[in-house]
Amino acid sequence: MKNKLYIAALAVSSITLLSSCEDFLNLKSKTDITTDYLTTSPDGLYRAAIGLYSLDRELAKGDGSGGSNLYIVTMCDYSTDIMAFRAGTSTAIAKLQNFMPNNSDVESFWQHYYFIIGKANEIITGAEQLGFDDPVTTRAWGEAKFFRGRAYFELWKRFERLYLNTIPTTVNNLERDFHPVSTEQIFTQIKTDLDDAVNALEWGIPNNDYGRVTKATAKHVRAQVAMWEKDYDKAIEECEDIFRDGTMYSMMSKTGDVFNSADMRSAEVLWSYQFSENMGGGGTGTPLMGHRAAIITTTRSQANPDCTFEAAQGGYGWGRVYPNTYLFSLYDKEKDNRYKDLFIHTFYYNDQSKPNYGQEIPKDLYGKAAGYMERLHPMSKKHFDQWTNATQPDRTTSFKDLIVYRLAETYLMCSEAYFHRDGGDSPKAIEYYNKTWERAGNTHENGPLTLNMLLDEYARELHFEGVRWSLLKRLGILGERVRQHGGDLMLEDPYLDKDYAECRQNFVLGKHETWPIPQTQIDLMGTNVFPQSDPWK
Repeated sequence: MKNKLYIAALAVSSITLLSSCEDFLNLKSKTDITTDYLTTSPDGLYRAAIGLYSLDRELAKGDGSGGSNLYIVTMCDYSTDIMAFRAGTSTAIAKLQNFMPNNSDVESFWQHYYFIIGKANEIITGAEQLGFDDPVTTRAWGEAKFFRGRAYFELWKRFERLYLNTIPTTVNNLERDFHPVSTEQIFTQIKTDLDDAVNALEWGIPNNDYGRVTKATAKHVRAQVAMWEKDYDKAIEECEDIFRDGTMYSMMSKTGDVFNSADMRSAEVLWSYQFSENMGGGGTGTPLMGHRAAIITTTRSQANPDCTFEAAQGGYGWGRVYPNTYLFSLYDKEKDNRYKDLFIHTFYYNDQSKPNYGQEIPKDLYGKAAGYMERLHPMSKKHFDQWTNATQPDRTTSFKDLIVYRLAETYLMCSEAYFHRDGGDSPKAIEYYNKTWERAGNTHENGPLTLNMLLDEYARELHFEGVRWSLLKRLGILGERVRQHGGDLMLEDPYLDKDYAECRQNFVLGKHETWPIPQTQIDLMGTNVFPQSDPWK
């Protein structure tokens, strides 16, 4: 089914080139697919909505262009208390060093989501003008509503100061002033869009096109929004609706099972970016590029003496982004199966022509040199790929699907909502906490819960899944936690050659909880119309 989704996505931008000089002024399309067609017919709206998936997946594209780092930045816990950074990928954000309004990743993030908003506006307006007699139109409208609401939510979490745009851009409205609007206005728009998406989407995946959002996906994001507003009743309602449905989503036997495949298609996955080596399966160029999440989070073990590329060790690794010592300290290393299933802690000589083949590589191989951090540091397996690169382990990109939302987060979010509303003795808070805690092999927790217990379980279960940064910010403890645990010190990891804790040292309270408005956008809109965020002036 991946082929259908990808080929449809390609159709969004497919306008046939004119075939000869004589036809140059003939504006009649040689195909049925025109810009007008995409917003004035049910089939066109379907194609345009599919295009939103391709656009959103650009966060993770592997061709080295401006947006390709953004999945790593947002999903791999940059500038939080559970990630250690070596070098190379979005360094300014990871280290909070020379992080300025002219940062290219910040610019790409802003443009990425506002571009999605612009395309969603066209679909939403086209559907509303067409009417909802055809369920295909309703579905496309619901998907566009989801993408627009989610885009504003992602933008607000990072920037807070935004402008609202809910109409298509045409030649008649090109010149507009975009003034900052209040948080209340932004959240009203987000909630309206997500509520509309919930009502328009089905529980099941349409046409078995895996990777499409469903009612459960929209409810999950709507619950996230409710948590920000401290509307715990609404968060509980949305989460428990997903639990009650029972037709699509359920927990796997172990967390490791979710990630033990190239296809993120288990019953626990609410939404994932789909990748394939087929046409349209992710990235451009020859060969197709896929994404780089795997190699960025994979230790560069192939560079050790007497080692070579091996799929079972993750293939090609750059060794840039790692779980830190603080995260590892949160696990019961004997009981908690996630400690073994979600990480590689030890590497082995794998060149079969060498006498030490199969032996463990000592962690102190490099003494106090930099080799350990690059070539032997323990790594996460969530984006690890031994499947799509099995026959070519030295390939520098991956076609493993990438997680976006997972049911485990829904359970922990619901547990937290009950905790805030009813206290640590809440039976429901404890029940939902145990969904992930007990599954990992730990002894049943009887409570009472504390906020620290919840924070630790979020980290153990959902690290490198885009949850930590916004969770800590929402609770008002992002700076506090980063300054306590961000990165790693030599005192914490004895094999390090130096401290890798720049984010811990550089985090400025009251500033680094937000990103600066991109300077290019300030210049375009005018400082007097759209001033820079106060902490970044």
